[in-house]
Amino acid sequence: MESLLQDLRYGLRMLVKNPGVTIVAIIALALGIGANTAIFSVVNAVMLKPLPYRNADGLVMVWEHNRARDRRQNVISPANFLDWKDQNNVFEDMAGFFDIRANLTEVDDPEEIPGQRVTANMFSVLGAYPMLGRAFEGEDGQEGHANLVILSHGLWKRRFGGDPGVINQTIKLNGRPVTVIGVMPPDFQFFIKAGSLTGKQAEIWTPFNLGPDFRVRRGRFMSAVARLKPGVTVEQAQAEMTQIADSLEQQYPEFDKNWGVNLVPMRSQFTGEISTSLLVLFGAVVFVLLIACANVANLLLARAAARQKDIAIRAALGASRSRLVRQLLTESVLLAGLGGVLGLLVAVWGVDLLIALAPKDLPPLAGVEINYLVLGFTLAVSLLTGLIFGLVPAMEASRPNLNETLKEGGRSAASGARSHRVRSVFVVAEIAMALVLLIMSGLMIRSFARLQSVNPGFNPNNLLTVRLLLPASKYREDPQVISFFRQALTRIEAMPGVRSAGAISYLPFAAGGGAATGFTIEGQPAPAAGQKPTLDVRVCDPNYFQTMSIPFIRGRNFTEKEATEVSHVVIISEAMARDYFPNEDPIGKRVRIDMMDDPAPCEIIGVVGDSKHQGLDVEPRAMSYWPHPELTYSAMTIVARTEGDPLSYSSAVQAAVQALDKDQPIADVRTMEQWLSDSVAKPRFITLLLSVFAAVALVLAMVGIYGVMSYSVTQRTHEIGIRMALGASSTNVMRMVVRQGMVLALLGVGCGLAASFALTRVLAGFLFGVSTTDPVTFGLIAALLAGIALVACAVPARRATKVDPMIALRYE
Repeated sequence: MESLLQDLRYGLRMLVKNPGVTIVAIIALALGIGANTAIFSVVNAVMLKPLPYRNADGLVMVWEHNRARDRRQNVISPANFLDWKDQNNVFEDMAGFFDIRANLTEVDDPEEIPGQRVTANMFSVLGAYPMLGRAFEGEDGQEGHANLVILSHGLWKRRFGGDPGVINQTIKLNGRPVTVIGVMPPDFQFFIKAGSLTGKQAEIWTPFNLGPDFRVRRGRFMSAVARLKPGVTVEQAQAEMTQIADSLEQQYPEFDKNWGVNLVPMRSQFTGEISTSLLVLFGAVVFVLLIACANVANLLLARAAARQKDIAIRAALGASRSRLVRQLLTESVLLAGLGGVLGLLVAVWGVDLLIALAPKDLPPLAGVEINYLVLGFTLAVSLLTGLIFGLVPAMEASRPNLNETLKEGGRSAASGARSHRVRSVFVVAEIAMALVLLIMSGLMIRSFARLQSVNPGFNPNNLLTVRLLLPASKYREDPQVISFFRQALTRIEAMPGVRSAGAISYLPFAAGGGAATGFTIEGQPAPAAGQKPTLDVRVCDPNYFQTMSIPFIRGRNFTEKEATEVSHVVIISEAMARDYFPNEDPIGKRVRIDMMDDPAPCEIIGVVGDSKHQGLDVEPRAMSYWPHPELTYSAMTIVARTEGDPLSYSSAVQAAVQALDKDQPIADVRTMEQWLSDSVAKPRFITLLLSVFAAVALVLAMVGIYGVMSYSVTQRTHEIGIRMALGASSTNVMRMVVRQGMVLALLGVGCGLAASFALTRVLAGFLFGVSTTDPVTFGLIAALLAGIALVACAVPARRATKVDPMIALRYE
């Protein structure tokens, strides 16, 4: 212990004695350790932190697999769910749920609340229970026991002031009185993005009963979660559920042909979309840390050269090599510890930045924090880093040539060929790793630029969007719903500065995705079982196309009569006309869709241009637009094109709506540009972080090559003086120094290109319109890095040309 304390005191003196080297090393390490800690804190929260359910490893999501469209996480049919539940032998229990929206009224201002309707056993299957009150029980959801609700902790605090007395109180949802029976704990969350209607974490839960009527096979809208029996693996459960699905496919070919079952472990369900992104970013920050380590190792090798005489004296006085190595490693670990402390501060700031930049549809990031596990990770990384960058310099410096070093004027052994080779290897490695990060960043930037340039099929500028949900308790009849939206649109269009206003059931890029159904074309042969084509379904009013600037290709728009009365007409997209009427005019053709109770044939009256709905990187599918009376939706999104800033009109729109119904809230008040921006949030997030890490790596690599070349010039001052005294010109000296540095840089570029060809394949799922081996990106980035390396070499080379031969000949 005494010798360790002695080493620490001596190490601190050495760090203070060389403040320049110490500060540069600490900053480099702080950047590397801080970035790693920040990303690890996210990895910990998303991929390692226990889920807030009992024995979460036994939970699986149960999806239907649409084999015809290769959609592995499709919402499920209630009838199939009931058969699965009856026939399986691998689950303790299964629960079903689906997203809802509900208007909360009579508690301050009216507000639309995202929620879920769940079977009564939902919370027992999850193994998560209310902190106040009780969960749903067997009869809840059945007639006479349906008007119950459980609140989230956040909603309870926000709208009810955290009052425990809310239990057994009555509140109004969608105009109906419901009784609050429970409040969930603050750490409970159950957000399943696949199949989500709201795109938000649920804040209320109401019971849902699957009665006998749901045995009829029609429609898919639910999701399901199941708990495996003890000892049953996911693979065993998947095998049995596949057998059940195959049996149902044979039994109900009209409905279940080409439909299977897919089980997804709960952890994978939550982390599926972000886990690959996090692993890519984690790999990137590890590269940054390794570059920082190589940089600091070079600094320590250079500093060791100045200490060779001191080390040689200690060795001559009897210090063993292991004792010298321990002393030098103590210094490097101490340096890494200081870098780790500063890196922790960088990580705290970095976590806040990550949360601010992260896509909004990644709720697990809300739980990111610097906890004990993260602190332990930072400590371990700091110690490991100290050993990594300290070991090689310590081994090199601990074996001095005593005869040469102790001679008056003798050169240190660290300036020898072996030490020079070690420093050169570090520089080559730095440049190679920096090139990999730069190429990955370049590919993402090019991909993101191409994604941003995609035409969505409409003009998103100056568009305000607000969603309205009319409660069935107040608007029971279809004409009431249609009349309300017509009146609201008339009032909004009359506002000064509003050019036009329209409405649609599912807005492009909004949560919920939209509705789709099978259809048949009148006059064409009936498709075989399971081969019925599908199309997307939207309900809109006549002004929607004009407001969104979606052009008509042929035919006409809905008339005022068709917008208010059932007329059996439909408008289709260009993609549908191209796919299903390739060599004929679709105008006048008639189609039937499965969504209608009594699917009367509807005449195609118009064809409009394709518009993106699912994402800028998703090709438009066959789309149909129906007038509101044909499929009356009580939830519609109003779009208004304005003269100025769209959001400045939101208060006026709300006032216009509440002039018709004072209890009617508006929700998702955004501009269309915000919807577009949110749709590309994930690639923007990855692109931005990779670019930041690549920029840090580039700076560190250039500092590394500059440091090596600068040190080389210092060590070769005597040689350069002799060359110049013998007639070498400044140009010759500069060429010599630059050539030495560029050989290292080009070796690094070559190694980096080879590594990039292999490693950039991990980006395949993130790129749009760009190959993982895009030659333009590879060539430009390699040339850029070589050019910057040339500049980094030119500065010390220019200094070498200023050497005075007379002074240089007296060097040492």
